[in-house]
Amino acid sequence: MVATGVVAICAIVAANGILPGETAVRDAVLGVSSPRLRALSRTIRPLGTWWGIAPGVLLLLAVSRRAGRRWWLWSLALIVAPLVGEALQEFVGRLRPRGPAFGFPSGHATAAAAFAVAVIYLVGRSDLGRALRIVVAVAVVTLTLVIGISRIVLDAHWPLDVVAGFALGAAGAAAAAWWDAAHPPSRPREPHPP
Repeated sequence: MVATGVVAICAIVAANGILPGETAVRDAVLGVSSPRLRALSRTIRPLGTWWGIAPGVLLLLAVSRRAGRRWWLWSLALIVAPLVGEALQEFVGRLRPRGPAFGFPSGHATAAAAFAVAVIYLVGRSDLGRALRIVVAVAVVTLTLVIGISRIVLDAHWPLDVVAGFALGAAGAAAAAWWDAAHPPSRPREPHPP
């Protein structure tokens, strides 16, 4: 369902460029951003790239037995979603607000959303207490939103670039979560008594 929505949005954006309302949202965000907020946005910029995601994935694999057992699945999901986003940037061909690079969907938003959904899924199936699972989920969702907003604050992306990145990243990690849930890991065989 989400994938269909992403494809539909891609087609609309490819055909129409900047959609009505995007300029107003961008102008509103830029209007409330201060030099301090722009500095913070530049500081957190690496969190939506491999510099931020790779250490997060390694930590996730280290602390989650479920993630560790299927390290290949989670690594693949967190690599493929941003790569699909880059391919879509070339296909759609929508320029960023500033500069000659393509920006739809936002790679930072795609990577951050994929990581957030993977964390929420894996933490939700962990032995952590309910309160801690909620805290982790709120923290990764908040961080993902902050990364997305920072891309608009830095005038690197249009608002729909960020929304499409969130949808694409979430869809990629959700597909991995679906596969993981549909294919429970087999239990190790117990040795037969002599």
